[in-house]
Amino acid sequence: MANANERLRHTPRRFTARSSYSALRPATHSTVAVALLTVCLGAHPSQIAAASEPAATQLEEIVVTARRRQEALTDVPTAITALDATAIRERGLTELNQIEKFAPNVVQTNFGQGSTGHAAIFMRGIGLQDHIITTDPAVGIYLDGVYLGRNMGANMDLMNIERVELARGPQGSLSGRNTLGGALNIVTRKPVGDGAGRIDVKAGSLGRRNANFFADIALADTLALAVSGGLKSRDGVGRAIGIANPEAEIGEIFQGFGHAALAWDAAPSVRVLMSADQSRSDQGITPHAVDVFNPNNGFGLRQADQPRNPDDTFSLNNELLSTEDETKGYALTVDWDLTPDVGFKAIGARRELWFEAGLDNEKVAPTLIEFPERGEAAQTTFELQLNGTATWGDWVAGLYHFRESGSNDSPFVFRPGGVGDGRPAVIPASDFDGRLYLWQRARSHAAFAHVDIDLAPAWGLALGARHTRDQKDAIGSLHYFAAPARRSDDWGETTSDVSLTYRLDGGQRAYLSYARGYQAGGYPPRPFGGAATFAAFDPTFADSYEVGLKGAVGAGLNLNAALFHVRYRDLVVQVNELIEAGFLTLSQNAAASRATGIELEGLWRLTPHFDVGFALGYLDIEISEVDARVQGIVPGDSPALTPDFTLSLSPRYQWQLAGGRTITARLDYYHRGAMFGQPINTALNKIPPLDLANVSVTYERGDWSVALYGHNLGDERYPLAKLDLDPTVLTINSNDRREVGVRLSKRFGG
Repeated sequence: MANANERLRHTPRRFTARSSYSALRPATHSTVAVALLTVCLGAHPSQIAAASEPAATQLEEIVVTARRRQEALTDVPTAITALDATAIRERGLTELNQIEKFAPNVVQTNFGQGSTGHAAIFMRGIGLQDHIITTDPAVGIYLDGVYLGRNMGANMDLMNIERVELARGPQGSLSGRNTLGGALNIVTRKPVGDGAGRIDVKAGSLGRRNANFFADIALADTLALAVSGGLKSRDGVGRAIGIANPEAEIGEIFQGFGHAALAWDAAPSVRVLMSADQSRSDQGITPHAVDVFNPNNGFGLRQADQPRNPDDTFSLNNELLSTEDETKGYALTVDWDLTPDVGFKAIGARRELWFEAGLDNEKVAPTLIEFPERGEAAQTTFELQLNGTATWGDWVAGLYHFRESGSNDSPFVFRPGGVGDGRPAVIPASDFDGRLYLWQRARSHAAFAHVDIDLAPAWGLALGARHTRDQKDAIGSLHYFAAPARRSDDWGETTSDVSLTYRLDGGQRAYLSYARGYQAGGYPPRPFGGAATFAAFDPTFADSYEVGLKGAVGAGLNLNAALFHVRYRDLVVQVNELIEAGFLTLSQNAAASRATGIELEGLWRLTPHFDVGFALGYLDIEISEVDARVQGIVPGDSPALTPDFTLSLSPRYQWQLAGGRTITARLDYYHRGAMFGQPINTALNKIPPLDLANVSVTYERGDWSVALYGHNLGDERYPLAKLDLDPTVLTINSNDRREVGVRLSKRFGG
């Protein structure tokens, strides 16, 4: 009898619509990389096979590791979107912040003190756009299953990966803390030693120049190495009008990245995987606009002081025109088959982050409000896991440890009174008014277990639980604090999930699920109100109920449908305001919220050569209760960055030519409804609806392909976030602009 991991390794990737469950089920007990331990991911519509094949007979199933084993996407009882490497290349996606346009009820932004390397993700109305060390994201981002504790630096490159998976809703037992809104996992290709390789280059308007490579090399019979790397660059979209030689153009892109993985079959039952990655960005600040809505202000600001092109700036502080960030990570995984049906896995990972960023909040030559910032963080994770199979189903149990320390240092300028006639004079950029320093050490421990039980040939029951213990020590210091504010708090919580699935006669999978989510507590990021405002907020909890249906419907439609209701308790809301001492951001357990929504996504094959991908999300969400001490937020307000409607449509037509050549034309259309930049819903921070369109035409012959593309054809300059702070509204705009160009790709071996 072959062992569990050998059966998993040879699991086929192609199934018929009616046989995907039976084809995959024998392999579902197998162990997978514990690097995927904290991600609970599920199913996305199957991808239609080659255009010349009949529509209803061949479906290519993306295989994911949703529940610590490989299984078909349609077999996992939760809503998920998965994009494999082919889908990412066809859509021309190059970075994480572009994924939102192909998943329902997902919004991504990058406020991050002007850093385009920041990635804040919102799912089903829950997320966090801040990046300070004392706060945690509400949607977890994972690289090969390793949780990334910081959003800063997480807007990583999507070249040379195997797939991206977005699981929506609380992630219960297998992911644990800080996946209140959902989880996003980036999976890189593992070494197999097949000699495969790929080179991709891209050139276009706005000075676009991208290049990357991938190679998979057999070093010995039991040793394989996979290496990848690349560069991407693009000119900026705005300029510093008053600086002769600026450090960077606004919105300028320059990033280098590399990844290496070494796989070693140390023994017939032992496999070792070592990996390392590094990314470095030196870029222009994120485009942002300033609108003065209160001309009777102490700064002496007027709208006429702003540049005509909102992407430009009159700021004379050269240091605030560029941002830098660097991330690096290392991981070691040991996979050991104890018996044919029981596996043990151990993984250790280390990740480090460093960045410099900052904004001139008023964009005028006089120095009024400037917040330069430096930050760093380092994390270490360990996991031990046992999993296996039995006659009744599959099981997994494990222990998890997370440790992180980091800081943010901001020597800032704040001149609320201006000088004399209210028209402040220019002061040196190095003359700082004060300094905000934050430091935090976090430790988290968890134990978890999950079982998947075969109740009958068509019925399945899954049960899971996880207990997490979090401890945080923090220091907040401002130049006018009598002494640094020191805090120490700990929290503990048990989360769980349960699902019941039923396979219909037509091969579709229906499911009913419940999940309880938990987000760790923390501390306010900008306690300018004094040491007393640097007070802990408690964890947030979510109870999610979901019913769904997945699979082929009729001959040409593959559909995923989900209806969900989520109740959030002790919801943390951020309120930003300018006060006499500076920029105050309060984070409080201020509210309860409820959300009800629908998600539909799928692939509709109209002819053997024409199909349409789609993703539709509708979300009815509101803050239902507000603590009496909270000012501005009222019941009925929407949480920040939560549109009620998202839609993507991707029609694609393929022509089959002689000699195996093909021409493929595709259109990608995206619509996002209106939303608010803050939970205090005002006309000033309302973000209007958005419509975008991309096109491409690809010619492919053998191992070569060339594509002509047009991105953001309407040249939309659209907001990602808004803050109304008397006397201005600060709008963070997308770095996205109209771009046309060509992509060239060459495959080797494999």
